[in-house]
Amino acid sequence: MALGTGAYNGLATSDVWTLLVGQTPTFAMHTESTATSSPMLATVGAVIMAMPAWVAFGVTGFVLLHVCRKRRARRRVFRSTAFN
Repeated sequence: MALGTGAYNGLATSDVWTLLVGQTPTFAMHTESTATSSPMLATVGAVIMAMPAWVAFGVTGFVLLHVCRKRRARRRVFRSTAFN
């Protein structure tokens, strides 16, 4: 779909989600008999799903790269008055 020969329309995150998962994402308010959801979470979810897919997945990838990066070992020296 994204590599077609027509005009570039871009893919929304919800389109990619539907292709990967097989169903459209829903962020509707649930009744109290089922799971409860906040209206703010529903709004944030709807905004993220309306974004272009490269923005949502790019930000997610950048955050994962930053959080999971290999870090240098820190040299820690514990100073205690008992050993001086």
